[in-house]
Amino acid sequence: MEQIDLRYEKRPVPQGLHYGIIEVTTRCQCACPGCYMVRRNALNQGEMNLMQAIRVLDLCREYCGRELETMDILGGEPLLWPHLKEYIEELLRRGILPWIFTNMLAITPELAAWLYKRQIHITGKLNINPDEAGQYSLQAQMLGRNEAVAKKMIDAIEVFLAAGYQAPLFRLQNLVRKQNIDLVADYYCWCLRHNIGTDLELMGCGEPIGPVYWQVAPTARQIAQMIQQVQQVQQEFGLPPAKVLMPHIFGACPFYDKGLYFAVDGKIRACSNSPVQLARIDDPDPIRTAYESSLISKRLQLRHDLVGEPCRSCDRWESCRGGCRATVEGMGDPFGGYALCPYPWLSQV
Repeated sequence: MEQIDLRYEKRPVPQGLHYGIIEVTTRCQCACPGCYMVRRNALNQGEMNLMQAIRVLDLCREYCGRELETMDILGGEPLLWPHLKEYIEELLRRGILPWIFTNMLAITPELAAWLYKRQIHITGKLNINPDEAGQYSLQAQMLGRNEAVAKKMIDAIEVFLAAGYQAPLFRLQNLVRKQNIDLVADYYCWCLRHNIGTDLELMGCGEPIGPVYWQVAPTARQIAQMIQQVQQVQQEFGLPPAKVLMPHIFGACPFYDKGLYFAVDGKIRACSNSPVQLARIDDPDPIRTAYESSLISKRLQLRHDLVGEPCRSCDRWESCRGGCRATVEGMGDPFGGYALCPYPWLSQV
């Protein structure tokens, strides 16, 4: 029997599901250190068919009484999924905004043009300054592959740019790890020069955090030093200081209590980093079961006066709401503060 935590009120959960994240395939050409699918040995274990992916949309509409607002398309590598175009057309027909998260390795000029014509948002990957050939070996390590793969990924950026892509439709995600943290400001500067959006992200982890995590992830103090370097780049480009929010450094997580994650194996989870199965897609009422689960209910009902430090003392709660909650939950207390937050260190670096 589930133990009831009296710090939460027992009340109905509002139907606030707005966003979907769908794992259409587990096929991928990379093995990035820090990737949750690598950590869980989940790569190259199958993919959805088109009807399975559409059924997710139908079930969400049935529960919400409306279509989802957005659907993030992930893998593995979604550009390897044979039904990608058909699924995008279905999303557009329903008025759902598609957003593809890709390593870009499989892009072609024809596909890039097709996506741009439909104004599909693209988030690629980048951890270095592509103008510095000496950094390619590090990019290869970040992908878990060789320099030829790193070069192909960087060439793919040019394919998107040639098709007309630029910010805000096109951005490059940088998963910040110990190996590349000293190059983040250089990457950030390169993206600004090329009118490409940036997405700096801290490593999430829904499992208990131990030595293996810290072998890859930087500390809060290191992240604070990196933030100061990035703010200096902002100043050099005549831009105001970016507001620090976790876990995307300058942006909060939009999904942790407004979205659900649909995996290839049929499991429904709260987000990509959370390992907790909330329901299965073939359950009798899977979306209700998942979205009204204990885990989501606790995320929805968490308040500033209940959360732990450093979040309770932070003036950014209404914008940030406690960083990556999957990581906090993995540390054992859903009321806990986001202990990895660098914000308290910023006045000390």
